[in-house]
Amino acid sequence: MISPINFTGIKNIGYARILGNNENNLPQTRVIMNMELTDDSQNKDLTNFRQILKKYPFMKNEVNDKYINVEYDLTRVDDFLYSRVLLNGHLVKPEGEGGNLVNFARNLVNRVKNFKINDFKLDKNHHLSEEAQVGLVYNDNIDNYIDGTSGELDLLSKTGLIEKFDLFLNDESIELSKKDEEKVFKALDEVVATLHEPVYVKQNSNYLDALLKTYYPIDRGS
Repeated sequence: MISPINFTGIKNIGYARILGNNENNLPQTRVIMNMELTDDSQNKDLTNFRQILKKYPFMKNEVNDKYINVEYDLTRVDDFLYSRVLLNGHLVKPEGEGGNLVNFARNLVNRVKNFKINDFKLDKNHHLSEEAQVGLVYNDNIDNYIDGTSGELDLLSKTGLIEKFDLFLNDESIELSKKDEEKVFKALDEVVATLHEPVYVKQNSNYLDALLKTYYPIDRGS
């Protein structure tokens, strides 16, 4: 007997952890979750997000306005770690109205963390869509993190694959046959598909959930 799938209202979830340096050349880790919001019988996530956008229209996701992109950045300066949260590419501070936005995102990520595998809904070939290719790392091409151009996917770190992708994609002296070129692009697609695999997303959602729980004003509780 096949168990029924319990659709949760959140779908097409992707996760990425990126290692690199920020614009000031300081070591930075970016932890990202991208998801499509819908309404279901228990949660009105899309409706609630639409209400948020009425008040904060600049928060609209430019790739697809049904999506919310949650990014937690950690930057190291000497012996200190500084954190910030971005929602759809916009910095959100943990106090005042920003705190309400962070709570909205925190609730979504926490629910994903508590999903069972059959709670995940992933559209067929979603990894080939613009929402995955350009929307996972908000408004940036995921290939730039597969070949190391803008940073490195933690998924590929120390595997040697980033260097290979960089060679095949960026070295002008390398001439690939059409067949080999197809293999390279197929491998790129497989990496993006892995970033959206329910098991991978669930395993790593714990980390983002834990980070968001620490994002509070420094004077909290005083």
